[in-house]
Amino acid sequence: MLTDILIKKFIKNAEDERKSLGLLSGYVGIFINLILFIIKLIIGFLSNSISITADAFNNFSDMGSSVITIIGFKLSDKPADKEHPFGHGRGEYIAGLIVSIMVILVGFEFLKSSFSKILHPEKLKFSLLSFFILIISISFKLWLGRFNSRLAKITNSNILDATSLDSFSDVLITSTVALGFLLSKYINFPLDGYIGLIVALFIIFAGYKLIKETISPLLGEAPDPKLVDEIISELLSYEYIIGVHDIIIHSYGHKTHLVSVHAEVPSNIDIMELHEMIDKAENEISKKLNITLIIHMDPVNMDDNEVLEAKKEVIKILKDYPEVLSFHDFRIIGHNDKKSIIFDLVVSHDVLKKDEPTLIKDIISKITNIHPNYKVIIHIDRDYIQLH
Repeated sequence: MLTDILIKKFIKNAEDERKSLGLLSGYVGIFINLILFIIKLIIGFLSNSISITADAFNNFSDMGSSVITIIGFKLSDKPADKEHPFGHGRGEYIAGLIVSIMVILVGFEFLKSSFSKILHPEKLKFSLLSFFILIISISFKLWLGRFNSRLAKITNSNILDATSLDSFSDVLITSTVALGFLLSKYINFPLDGYIGLIVALFIIFAGYKLIKETISPLLGEAPDPKLVDEIISELLSYEYIIGVHDIIIHSYGHKTHLVSVHAEVPSNIDIMELHEMIDKAENEISKKLNITLIIHMDPVNMDDNEVLEAKKEVIKILKDYPEVLSFHDFRIIGHNDKKSIIFDLVVSHDVLKKDEPTLIKDIISKITNIHPNYKVIIHIDRDYIQLH
């Protein structure tokens, strides 16, 4: 109910929906985490509890994360300029990386403090009011986790998804702290220090997960298979496109994709007619899928029996090589006794660069045993879309 009210209040127009929801998440996160930080810091100070103080600073780091989330969404929404022709969408990933590093630093600081508390234990001052305030803070974080989960689904944002998971982790952390605070009333053991240790490890692990999730798109992760399927399906719907390969997708943030692809077309169709069709496909698919599509045209000989028979033989040979995923651009060039078979081979990422020459040499040897009059030229390609 409250989530729906906030969403309706905050969204000005449909075009700015994603940015508005990202900012909403940041502002709500700052507000709730600031309140929790102040309350837990006071409780931790009054009760002399390192675990509650650690949990307070965990909320403080979450508040910093919310600030960076706001900066990230504002930066990623900036339009393209001369220096950044594909926009600033990756700013969101950089913001997430900064958040991750902050979370880990906080975790290591309280790991050190917790060890100190174990080595030099001090008696806790239990308060029923403080205990109930911790329980209330758990309900706040539970709501915040659901709130960010809802926004993450609407915006398809990795940062908001990670923020949601972080809130749910905080529910577990604060629950552990509250339990330890309650048990400290009945046992004489430095339980607070050990629970602080657990909390610190949770914080570090949360930071590690955030780093993993935010650095992956910066390094160049494989594209969404759904987007790849849509691109292939759209391309094959055009009359003269009979196959596609060498699909490369570069992501520059949410819904900002530069796509290049090779489209196979019959070689016996007029070149101007094919060019007009390729231009049409580029424009229409780019608009429909909200991408920038560049198509390279590869003519394929569909009627030459010599090419078709040679291709069948190569297909049989390649069945003995599981590391070979596919091949394309198969052609025969030259005349009389000076002919060459040329094609591109797509191999698994398990094949190392240093092993490529051996693989090519072995395949060429088997082809020339069948067709000794042909010179065989093979180029190695890699699969950049992870569909195989």
